[in-house]
Amino acid sequence: MSTNVWDILDASFVAGAQGAAHLPPEYGLEVAFAGRSNVGKSSLMNALMSRRNLVRTSSTPGCTRQISFFSARARDGAELCMVDLPGYGYAKRSKGERDAWAELIEHYLLHRASLRAVVVLVDARRGVEEEEAQLLEFLKTREEPRPATLLVATKLDKLPKSQRRAALDRFGSGKRVLGVSAVEHEGIDEVWRALRRVTGLAGERR
Repeated sequence: MSTNVWDILDASFVAGAQGAAHLPPEYGLEVAFAGRSNVGKSSLMNALMSRRNLVRTSSTPGCTRQISFFSARARDGAELCMVDLPGYGYAKRSKGERDAWAELIEHYLLHRASLRAVVVLVDARRGVEEEEAQLLEFLKTREEPRPATLLVATKLDKLPKSQRRAALDRFGSGKRVLGVSAVEHEGIDEVWRALRRVTGLAGERR
């Protein structure tokens, strides 16, 4: 049974875009999820929306080839659009394909007015590496309104419980790090609280 205290009533796929011209109309509040391939974006998004397979997961890195939009509505009426960005850092894709993805992602992150927050995912065992640090700096270049950023460390279940707190403390990014395990459903409620706080959603539970 899900321990998601936000009680998601409805969650569905809205649209997919492989180019800037195909982005859907802006509506509501959007939160984008970004991270390197195979970091666990799809698993986290499914856990947040209390669904098993709404966001496609794959054991093959680099499968996501578009920006995908998902709508989630909680029992208290709060609605959020969760946006799955293509994973980066997967070298087996062609340079042209990687460049096209980068252009699409950068356009979305810089110009999407409805974007309220970006969740930057990192593997709890690896910490913040160069690409994550570059993404966090890149987001600072956006003109106002600038989206909030949340740093989320995934795959806590890959670490012994006795080592998890120390692993999060070692990030040293200057930002608070939220640790999660989609497998054990650890930290999901905390991420929801943070999302409600930074997006200004009504009815934030404490």
